[in-house]
Amino acid sequence: MTHTLSQLEHNGAFIERHIGPSPEQQTLMLEAIGASSLETLIGAIVPADIQLPGPPTVGDATTEQQALAELKAIASQNQRFKSWIGMGYSAVVTPPVILRNMLENPGWYTAYTPYQPEVSQGRLEALLNFQQLILDLTGLDVASASLLDEATAAAEAMAMAKRISKLKNACKFFIAEDIHPQTLDVVRTRAETFGFELIIDRADKVLEHEGVFGVLQ
Repeated sequence: MTHTLSQLEHNGAFIERHIGPSPEQQTLMLEAIGASSLETLIGAIVPADIQLPGPPTVGDATTEQQALAELKAIASQNQRFKSWIGMGYSAVVTPPVILRNMLENPGWYTAYTPYQPEVSQGRLEALLNFQQLILDLTGLDVASASLLDEATAAAEAMAMAKRISKLKNACKFFIAEDIHPQTLDVVRTRAETFGFELIIDRADKVLEHEGVFGVLQ
């Protein structure tokens, strides 16, 4: 019997490798909840106005190699341009030993477990190492590290300053006029949501304003 090359590629290998309930297990679960089929169960859960009239048209199945080749072909069309974002980003020279063993260490960004395909575990370990480094360098009892960018961290700091402020009726937040514009944009958006009034002025004029619950400079 002669087989074509596509028949020998075994396109259904992924389905066989996938860890999921068998048809018998699916039947038992459906019986336990009183549903006659998966279609009936989905029909009872998903509102009719957002259900598709039929299965999505995704084309024929491909092998892993074919899918990777197609993705590479699409990615090759990307055009790479230099970013001129500039403000807030400084050019630095990172020692290779730190670059490879810390920033480029695969342990930080590979899956911790087969069922947890994310970087959270490695990122957490990196943060703990950084916090311990700060403790050793400064001699402080407590240190903290954040995954937030500068702008988001500033907005979160403003919200925290309001929560812990003893001036309960104060709704003004002072911002130095020379902070980066992208930081100001995020803080301004968050302040509008909270109903805070922003005062943007020179840093040396902060004491001239009353009813301020926090300062960013």
